Amino acid sequence: MQALYDSLDERALSLGAIQALVDETELPFWEVRRIYEREFARLKGSARVKDYLVVLASRRARESLNRERS
Repeated sequence: MQALYDSLDERALSLGAIQALVDETELPFWEVRRIYEREFARLKGSARVKDYLVVLASRRARESLNRERS
């Protein structure tokens, strides 16, 4: 099984993004993390340039969380 994050820095950035989404949405950490990591893995699988994965995964996770709340 391949690790989701390539480095500790990538993991730390992702955890920061997850926490920001938790603060914004007021949803449980575990729920936001599940959605974020699903989006991150989906994007990472086809990404050539990985510099913006955290930003894109955050945006897609936010959109998904907002849809689920509506």
